Amino acid sequence: MGNPKSIQPLFILTDSPEQMGKAIIRFSSDDYNKELGTALIDANDDAEAISAFLQEYKDSPETLRSYTKEIERLLLWCIHISKVNISSLRRDHLLKYQAFLKKPEPKKIWCGPSVGRLAKDESLNKNWRPFVNGLSDASINKALKILDSFFNYLVQTNYLIGNPLAVDRRRKKRNSTKPRIIDRYLELDEIRATLDALINHPIKDDKIKFQIIRARYIILLLFYTGLRIAEAAQHTMGNFLQREKNWFLRVTGKGKKIREIPIPDELLAALTSFRTSVALPSPLPKFREKTPLIPMQNLNQPISARRIDQILRWAFNLGANQFEPDEPRKASKLRSASAHWLRHSYVTYLLDSGAPLKVAQENAGHSDIGTTMLYHHVAQTDRHAATRALSLANKRKKY
Repeated sequence: MGNPKSIQPLFILTDSPEQMGKAIIRFSSDDYNKELGTALIDANDDAEAISAFLQEYKDSPETLRSYTKEIERLLLWCIHISKVNISSLRRDHLLKYQAFLKKPEPKKIWCGPSVGRLAKDESLNKNWRPFVNGLSDASINKALKILDSFFNYLVQTNYLIGNPLAVDRRRKKRNSTKPRIIDRYLELDEIRATLDALINHPIKDDKIKFQIIRARYIILLLFYTGLRIAEAAQHTMGNFLQREKNWFLRVTGKGKKIREIPIPDELLAALTSFRTSVALPSPLPKFREKTPLIPMQNLNQPISARRIDQILRWAFNLGANQFEPDEPRKASKLRSASAHWLRHSYVTYLLDSGAPLKVAQENAGHSDIGTTMLYHHVAQTDRHAATRALSLANKRKKY
């Protein structure tokens, strides 16, 4: 393995992914992992395959920058250390690269001060290096997840035959200790207790009155839509739309995926009540209305996702008081709850009401139906009732 005297960038960070990867050095590698003649992307070599992958993130600048950085680091290692290209990477290469991320050697060549890669005249900054220091375990995990997504993309588009990181992913799944059942959700009586506590909360002034009205509305909004709090903070009343007398909430969620959530009558009533109580000009949202979905008291500015969570933790604490001292378990559960628990409650009770898995998946914006299937604890009540019939006293049925 030769040590480079200097590290040259393979491509310049840019908002135009199709321009990236053009300077990749092509080695006479075996390309053992390259699929022949069936690629779903217009890529004749690794440079074009990388550009195709990054092109998918051109509308997400921060994601694009993060993905570009990690792919470039791998390519620099491929060129200067392993002397192979992307299509020739094997499992053992990735293990060596993982160790390299922890301790890039020689340090003087690979590590340097945290400076921009380009000078003011757009030329390469000679002091720039791919690393400041070796990466922490958390940063290495993040880097490998990005590369795993990269290799998966190349496999799914038939550019590569297999993902050299897939072994790692399967092993982690087998060794995972995370529970396969969602239990961080609120039962209906816990939600009702919280809503009742808000109704009965002392009103000292208009500010407190608005906070109580808004807190009730937030609970009902999240319970009846399953919104992530970031989604709730980023949308407006104009995202409510009516089609053939049915109301929907159009949401741009993770990965900029758009979904339309059907709005049940109870949420429509809660929305009308909130808008009337805070003196918005109409009971229901107007076409493309700019009022934030969850507004500040001035009704013109949205509150942040962090503030939504703070409001709900305050409300859940009020609800917890309703269960003390008779039901301490429910009280402690509510004191532990966060805004995201309402999203879990939405999927739980949507399935419990008889909605198909596919409907719950689409409404919640789950990319994988396997995530939705984790909510099958909703069937526990029926299973418990059926199991209670088991008894040694039961007579054997005659046929």
